[in-house]
Amino acid sequence: MTEANKTVRKEKEIIIMGLSLTYAVCVGLFSLIRYFSEDYVIAVLDLVLALFGLYVFLHVLRTRTTEFPALAIAIISVAGTIATIILKGPDQVYWAYPSVALVFYLLPTRQALLLWSVSAVVILFLLIELPLIKLVSIAMTLFITSFFCHLFSSKMYQQHARLRLIANEDVLTRVKNRRAFNQDTLNLGSTDSEVSAILLDLDNFKLVNDYYGHATGDDVLIQATKLVADLVGNEGCFYRIGGDEFAVLCPGCDFDHAYQLAKNLHDAFASSEINSQFKITLSLAVAQKYQDESVREWLHRLDNALYKAKKSGRDQIVKAIRY
Repeated sequence: MTEANKTVRKEKEIIIMGLSLTYAVCVGLFSLIRYFSEDYVIAVLDLVLALFGLYVFLHVLRTRTTEFPALAIAIISVAGTIATIILKGPDQVYWAYPSVALVFYLLPTRQALLLWSVSAVVILFLLIELPLIKLVSIAMTLFITSFFCHLFSSKMYQQHARLRLIANEDVLTRVKNRRAFNQDTLNLGSTDSEVSAILLDLDNFKLVNDYYGHATGDDVLIQATKLVADLVGNEGCFYRIGGDEFAVLCPGCDFDHAYQLAKNLHDAFASSEINSQFKITLSLAVAQKYQDESVREWLHRLDNALYKAKKSGRDQIVKAIRY
């Protein structure tokens, strides 16, 4: 991943920054209006809320984290609604409708449901002295709005989960793809725990495509993936990172553990039906990441070792030595 790609902000960062800045500007304007109307208490409250919105914007801009800012905006939104009703009376209840939408948009569905359920009970309690017909009308409209926001939130998070799965899954073999590998290795740069990796390549796979056709080649890739995935099990994360090139990340494992796993993979392939039928073997490279080594340097070592395995006869395991 290039340095330029690392600076690209995630969608949620942009959304929260936009919401918090918009909130700060709009509520700040209300603060000015309240001040010139000599409504000083509400003016101060709006000013505090506006400054908090600005703080959230700067926090995301600087740290690029979104979990706390999203929760903070949601809480401050409902708290501001409740405070306004307490200070200005029941007519301010209309602020509850954008608040519920904001809560369900920003937070995971269960978290949003919990926060808003408590907030709605508090809001309705503050309106308890209204005429019954008006109270029931407000309660029903809040319930309907909340229901549709909850429904939208549930569907949105389900869709996002499905899209993340599709984006990180290899279409043919149904294991993690190169995109997932790049993301997972990038995340390793922020941890000090030991991690090892194996790169593996199917030897002579091109001949299968040339002599038997790509349909057979796809079947061989699927069989090879299943064989490796079954052997890796819970010992690591398995990825298809290229046509016939795969990777195994082993978080929390030292070199010896990863090398033993590589030997198991190599031996299993040597005695497999894939080898006996198509003469396909494995070339592998193994390396543990050093504490003072970047992810890029570590993966470069692995690439060089796999290249060496392919060029020096294939069907072997090469230790990615650091010189």
